[in-house]
Amino acid sequence: MRTTKVVLLLAAFFFSAAAVASAQQELRVGLMDEEPGVVRNNNQGGGRDIDVWTAIANDTGVRVTYVYVKNPSALLAALDEGKVDVAGWTSTTSEKYLRTTTILPTAEALVVPKTDVRPYRNLDDIRNLRFATLKDTAYANYLKNSGIVSIREFNNLPDVLSAVTSGEADAAMFSGIIAGYMEKQDKLSGLQVVRSYQPALSRPVVAAFPKGASESYEKVEAALKKLHANGTMETIKAKYGL
Repeated sequence: MRTTKVVLLLAAFFFSAAAVASAQQELRVGLMDEEPGVVRNNNQGGGRDIDVWTAIANDTGVRVTYVYVKNPSALLAALDEGKVDVAGWTSTTSEKYLRTTTILPTAEALVVPKTDVRPYRNLDDIRNLRFATLKDTAYANYLKNSGIVSIREFNNLPDVLSAVTSGEADAAMFSGIIAGYMEKQDKLSGLQVVRSYQPALSRPVVAAFPKGASESYEKVEAALKKLHANGTMETIKAKYGL
């Protein structure tokens, strides 16, 4: 009789544990598939954004899976279409989303050939350059709104850099976080980040949720604040040279 009770108690315990595991919340995080956010090495996934969301998952107990997209507009489209639960790394300012506290700040970088040693400082210095940039981004909008005439927009960063390397464009403008990381990793190939340039765009990178996802949003928001307070975010920044 006692043996039967022990067996029943053990069975109840294991069924309860299985129920908890199956009920564990899963969060589909949309990320742009580019370095340093996502870094692939020998089929092992890692990178700045992966490190951030791993830390969030560890703090919240939420099970995180990743959906990778190619550009910022595709990321928000995936969120709008319900293909992801959160845009894990975005600079959107749209009020249609629940936006978290800042993950990291970002601004634009000016990238030119290493042979170009002119001391570009501000908009007046770059107004007559032929630019390559990423389509449907804050950088493209800034260049257009600043009255710069020659702008070529591309769907991916390799094509942006190729346009400058080939001479089709005089300069590229894109994320300073990405540009700095690529330069540190010696991946700009004949190009350089202009150190004299003073960025005009400084904005926070956040995670964005649909308006109806307040429970998930609040968990992630609390985790991010904790990660800033305990130094985890500073450690991640230092790891990727930010």
